Amino acid sequence: MKGIKVFCIGLLLVFSFRASSEEIRISLDDVAKKVSSENYSVLENALRVYQAKESIQVARGNLLPRLNLWKFATLPIDPVMTLVGMVEDIAPFLVPANWFKVTEQKILYLATQEAYRALWANEVMTAKALYLKILLDQSILEHVKENQKQFADILVIAKTWEQLGKIRQGAARDIEIRILALQEDERALRVMLNEEQNMLSYMMGFEAKEILRLSPVDISGFETFEPLNYEDFEFRSLDSSPEVREFNHLINAADLVKKEVIFSFLGSSMTSRGVEGGMFDMLPVQPGLGFGTMPSIRIVNTEKDILKVQKRGIEEVVKRQLKILVDNYNIDLENYTNLQRRSVLTKAAIDQLFERLRLGIEVEIDELVQASREHILSDSAFLAVGYRFLEHEDKLARLIFYGDYDKKPAVIEKLKEK
Repeated sequence: MKGIKVFCIGLLLVFSFRASSEEIRISLDDVAKKVSSENYSVLENALRVYQAKESIQVARGNLLPRLNLWKFATLPIDPVMTLVGMVEDIAPFLVPANWFKVTEQKILYLATQEAYRALWANEVMTAKALYLKILLDQSILEHVKENQKQFADILVIAKTWEQLGKIRQGAARDIEIRILALQEDERALRVMLNEEQNMLSYMMGFEAKEILRLSPVDISGFETFEPLNYEDFEFRSLDSSPEVREFNHLINAADLVKKEVIFSFLGSSMTSRGVEGGMFDMLPVQPGLGFGTMPSIRIVNTEKDILKVQKRGIEEVVKRQLKILVDNYNIDLENYTNLQRRSVLTKAAIDQLFERLRLGIEVEIDELVQASREHILSDSAFLAVGYRFLEHEDKLARLIFYGDYDKKPAVIEKLKEK
């Protein structure tokens, strides 16, 4: 009776798990679409772009007159300063700083868009690389399981031959140790695959209960590819880089901040520069005439110089990323034929040894073990280079904004329609 209860509870747990989980088949083409519309970091930054866009309307609204009753109350106390302040309230469009702020908001909105595009592209690239990594690890897991079966067959033979004295004592023990190590590798791979699939599911915006099933990709035919040339892609990678364009906008905004400082004697602006303008908010802008104007101008000029240095640093990062990518791609291309040939030869070697065993011909167990290990390693290396080619191609597309990256990321207005 107790056994029946345990069995029923087990069935309930199985059915409840199946009911709460849902398998979803996805392809590599689905990754960019889902990340663009469902990724949490992308959605968050889409909202920031929306904030920056609305900040332009706020800055424009601040050009319209507004009534400040407190200024009228202070008129008998300090008539001159009160009248100046009333000009800023009643006729804010007469204050040049307010106009500069409107233009700053427009430029900073463009900078926010570029920052958003860079983040979106990085999220898409990371998710696609993770997709390929999962497929590679799944292939390696299958190879580990295949290797275990081979060693299990070898272990049976080794135990028999050890009893007959045909091989050294302890050979079967060494093979069993190898099998146990492979079982540990299999468990570690399963844990890692589970973590990778959970991360991909999160990046694509799926719920925790949804289980992803990845469609395979074609990793053949790379022997016909041509080497890459760094000079062919340098200009386009720099010209396409949203990180570089973001700094171009920030440098242009610094010029407007300088004008704001120069014309501050005609009134200061209390309008915020928005979500992307925080870097300029700490720069000193002295209201009215004073001796602090020239130092403020020098500080703004220095801030612009800092932005130029940062821009050059970003350009060097982009160029180095491209160089590393080209070098790695070309090295893998050179190694591809060798890795393919090595995989074929090690497979032929292990098949030949097992054929000799089936024919009853004596085979060195250590040689059989070594041949099995060589085949699994060479086959895994050949698989890995195939997936790396796909990853190299996608990284290049990210650098020059081609393919999936040629599209603009979704804006929050479009996302709200879904």
